[in-house]
Amino acid sequence: MFSKLATTVVFLSSFTSVALSHSFVQQIWANGVHYDGWDANGDLSAYPSTTPAWFTANRGGGPINPFELRDPMIICARGGSNANTSAPVSPGTDVRVRWWMAGQTWPRGHHGPVIDYIAPCNGPCSKVDMTTLKFVKIAQRGWIDSSDPGNDGEGNWATDLIIDNDGQWNIRIPSGLAPGEYVLRHELVALHPAGKSTGPYSKEGAEFYPQCINLKVTGSGTKQVTGGVDARTLYTGGEPGFMLNIHETGPSHPDYVVPGPAVWSGALTARSFEA
Repeated sequence: MFSKLATTVVFLSSFTSVALSHSFVQQIWANGVHYDGWDANGDLSAYPSTTPAWFTANRGGGPINPFELRDPMIICARGGSNANTSAPVSPGTDVRVRWWMAGQTWPRGHHGPVIDYIAPCNGPCSKVDMTTLKFVKIAQRGWIDSSDPGNDGEGNWATDLIIDNDGQWNIRIPSGLAPGEYVLRHELVALHPAGKSTGPYSKEGAEFYPQCINLKVTGSGTKQVTGGVDARTLYTGGEPGFMLNIHETGPSHPDYVVPGPAVWSGALTARSFEA
């Protein structure tokens, strides 16, 4: 694991110009215990040792773009590096996260899906090389209905549910999951610029906001994660679900398919959201 302070020095000059218009996982709950997340707008040299949230030098929580989807930054955010601790959690229970920044949860116009993945660390997640992580999808939610909470004619999406629930989202840890340490990869995708995409790995297009959390699954489960993939192979950005022009297609998208792999068979009973 490389130095978080060194990472800060490298990335600060590149990203201080990013407008602080996005949010990030500010709070985490697991097994009834509350943890502060990593504040991407705070003091980037003062990473708290008690948070299971991965460090990122990405000032303001800005997006990853389609042309960057093959870069390690898509794994756990721009400038990401391992959290120092892992939050204990029981299989079959929910990890709750809260997105927040400067008085808002998530920008209402940033409609899109919410997607959750998990990868075994095969040892301490504080020391794992993130490029070796193999993720399976454990939950996803995309278009909800044609109601229009943003009054912009673009429909009601999973990200709108986060806003309506005071920034909160629940991720069900699969029942029977074998004990050990895992990285939970929780991701929001914003479709407001998706219509600008020219295809796979386009310079412009959908915006990706991954956040990673270290978990220590307890209990005596026997379910092993199999069939996982490198996060750098999850998407190309040219999938129909990432090229949808929500500004021109109206609020109804009943055929919308969340991109990426199918939900892992070991998590088919996962519940991704609870009001």
